[in-house]
Amino acid sequence: MASRARILFVLLTASALGACSLPGAAAPTPFTFPTPNLTHTAIFAATPTDTPLAPTLPPLDATSTGTPLLATVDVETPVATSTPGTVDGTVRPNGSPVTAAYLTAPPIIDGDLSEWTTTAYQADQTVPYAGDNWTGVSDVSATFYIGWDAQYLYIGVSRTDDQFVQVSYGRYMYRGDDVELQLDLDLDGDFATTLVSSDDYQLGFSPGNFGSLSPEAYRWYPRSLESYLTSVTVDAVQTADGYDLEARIPWAVLGVTPVEGTHYGFALSLSDNDQPGVSTWESMVSNVSTRRTADPTTWGTLVLGAADGK
Repeated sequence: MASRARILFVLLTASALGACSLPGAAAPTPFTFPTPNLTHTAIFAATPTDTPLAPTLPPLDATSTGTPLLATVDVETPVATSTPGTVDGTVRPNGSPVTAAYLTAPPIIDGDLSEWTTTAYQADQTVPYAGDNWTGVSDVSATFYIGWDAQYLYIGVSRTDDQFVQVSYGRYMYRGDDVELQLDLDLDGDFATTLVSSDDYQLGFSPGNFGSLSPEAYRWYPRSLESYLTSVTVDAVQTADGYDLEARIPWAVLGVTPVEGTHYGFALSLSDNDQPGVSTWESMVSNVSTRRTADPTTWGTLVLGAADGK
């Protein structure tokens, strides 16, 4: 009897092992999560080699009032001089180049754009994956101006926005109605490189909320230098249909010495939030319709105009 039981056990074991090789018994194919798109902001472009931010910034929840959970901290890091941009005429094929006028009389940074008499440019094109909630130029768009001198890069932005919302600050200002500037400072050296590197900068400018939150500047990229930018001067004035903002950016923040005729990769963009009292990102427009956060080849071109005005 025991012998028959042993034989039965062997037969059952062999049957079970054989079932593992049957077509229907194959192991399930592992699931691979899709790669998130990197359009919206630098925050989504983190990599395992990112340098941790110090000090750590507290997140804002979806119903945050925007009251800072810590004071603005001067954590700006001195930057090394970057590889100079190009002066040989290299231009990215994404829209027409933008020229920064040389300013012999720089503007007062107070949100009053009446001093700007240089060429006006438009930021009114939705970027990939960021246009579903955009309803037109009255929803969000901007006219902007840009200039430079030996010490600073200047921008003036007149934003049209049918619902002004800004309850966020610092690295989360993109969850409100901010202005964002991207610069590839070595256009020649990495013209075909589709990943951001140490010469690719992304800066954000917030008008605050014209109450408890003050205007401010923030640097998302390079990741190793992520910080508030206390040496950047920002001011803004609320208007009937949005706000006017000015910023003065020391060239030292970008680690370059400006030279007329230099070409940089460039995009000026606007994040938009139309939900009062809520910290969220809804859409984005830019002066370059191809713009993606982490791919400098999708940006446009900035040219430093001649000091003699020609």
